[in-house]
Amino acid sequence: MTILTFRSHTFRYLAIGLAASAAISGSVRAQISNPLPPVPWSNVTLLLEYFSEVPASNSSYPKARINHLKPAGDGTGRLFANDLNGRMYLVSEGASSLYLDLKGLTSTFKSAPGLGTGFTSFSFHPDYATNGKLYTSHSENPGSGTPDFDLPNTSDSVALQGVIIEWTATDPTADVFAGTRRELLRVNLSGTIHGMQEIEFNLSAKSGDADYGMLYICMGDGGSTISGYPENTSRLDSHQGTILRIDPMGTSSANGNYGVPTDNPWASDGDAETYGEIWAYGFRNPHRITWDTGGDHIMLTAGIGERNIEEVNMVEPGNHYGWNHREGTFVINSEWVHKPENGSNYDIFPLPPDDDTYGYTYPVAQYDHDEGLAIAGGYIYRGSSAPDLVGKYLFGDITDGVLYFVEAGDLVQGSQAPIEKFRIKLDGNPTSMQGIIGRSRTDIRFGYDEEGELYITEKQKGKIYKIVGAEGPVERHDAEFYNISTRGKVGTGADRIIGGFVVRGVPGATTGVVLIRAIGPGLGALGVPGTLVDPVLEIFEAADPVNPVYTNDDWGTGDNSDADEIKAASTAVGAFGIADGSADAVLLLSLEPGAYTAIITGKGGATGIAIIEVYAVD
Repeated sequence: MTILTFRSHTFRYLAIGLAASAAISGSVRAQISNPLPPVPWSNVTLLLEYFSEVPASNSSYPKARINHLKPAGDGTGRLFANDLNGRMYLVSEGASSLYLDLKGLTSTFKSAPGLGTGFTSFSFHPDYATNGKLYTSHSENPGSGTPDFDLPNTSDSVALQGVIIEWTATDPTADVFAGTRRELLRVNLSGTIHGMQEIEFNLSAKSGDADYGMLYICMGDGGSTISGYPENTSRLDSHQGTILRIDPMGTSSANGNYGVPTDNPWASDGDAETYGEIWAYGFRNPHRITWDTGGDHIMLTAGIGERNIEEVNMVEPGNHYGWNHREGTFVINSEWVHKPENGSNYDIFPLPPDDDTYGYTYPVAQYDHDEGLAIAGGYIYRGSSAPDLVGKYLFGDITDGVLYFVEAGDLVQGSQAPIEKFRIKLDGNPTSMQGIIGRSRTDIRFGYDEEGELYITEKQKGKIYKIVGAEGPVERHDAEFYNISTRGKVGTGADRIIGGFVVRGVPGATTGVVLIRAIGPGLGALGVPGTLVDPVLEIFEAADPVNPVYTNDDWGTGDNSDADEIKAASTAVGAFGIADGSADAVLLLSLEPGAYTAIITGKGGATGIAIIEVYAVD
């Protein structure tokens, strides 16, 4: 059986700007409702095993906000994890112990509000074994100290400060930190989202290389665009929306606490208004960075999108990565707060004919929000336990926990490489990250060890899983299937979400089971605003577009719906979980070959955003 494609999508037309700065031309352009095709399942299954966990720092979910898992890199094999709520742990198989209580040592420490506020990241200096240098980033209350980087408009209110600290261990081999600390730099942030993200050294650089010992700092846009201050990013006199590069052992900075590498793109441009620390810019939320320790040693960042596109970018010095005039390979109205008539933050548009003149660098891989809502950046696998994974960039989605990969060799600047999904087994049993964690929002992150082996962490319960191998190919049948999904807005009257799909096969043949979902409340649980509170799902055959052959309102009730079977089918195909008793509509059907139409309406005239999904279960 093959599910082919949706037959129709809705297009609406808006005036969208396309000038170089504000992107306004007055031309009428088509808004794209379904920007990218579905991501297919691969023939590779990841094999996971439970590894360890850290203590709970909250009584409610998320209970332990693990943000990173990294090695000391000193040859001891020791692993460390940080909790956004302020502590760093030494982690081993089946155990963890407190290494550093950053919160306890920082009176102005701030870990809320914001999903990324708190003890955000850490990185050991590549010479940690001899110099004992560890670097951390964290959030503090506004006004806690004098900023080295202020907002471009200094009259704007400051919501948060991001701080980089250098810690020097008296004994680098000790399992509990003791030593000294000093502040390297402090930045003002305009919001409590998209702040100071990962800090990391280039692990592919060798002693003597220009990049050896240089510290990279990922800076989000501080939520400036969504807060109505789009002018605070996409510029060289602002730290927001950039990746900074500094020499933590140097002294040439304005505050004398770190060095500005002379090979940074704008370090020697003679312009006092530009920041010499900037390595690249034009990012919304460069959440994670990594370098390939083999191959071409490329640098990648995983960028969390606004309302449409999740990005994998190949970072090169001096490049502008498009935000806030581009989201993925599409145009976005950067002034949606002030000029919504030119498009909201849900609206994206085709690139203009003269796009090459703007000088933006686009993702080397991307997926849209029919798949997931927030990319969890990972690593290019160069370990030894899973030969089938070597050379693959592994990543996932923070919300639903789906795991993806792209071949590192396919990542080429100026094009978008194909992405595939992993299947998962835990202790040999097929499952999904939602099934493992037991919650619809997984909050996964990736980690690594000295041997290049990879791990998956989750914030809900604070557990860590190790990728111990991979198997494939999975069994293939004469006919294959694809998951088809599209998102839209249900209005009143005839303004419905309509998705057509085709089941291919010999007429009269048995085709197996198809899972069809109309999700509204389930999207709301993942953080999507304005969702349809009570969708009604109807299935029509092509021969009769008036009378539905199947209907469901509230999954698990009515004909052709069984809650237990639906749960089992959803887990088998990797669909994200929905709450028991929710008003989402789901049908589990056996369909003969033919053309079908799925229609979502709102019960009682309800309106809002929903998604249609079609899966072949067998």
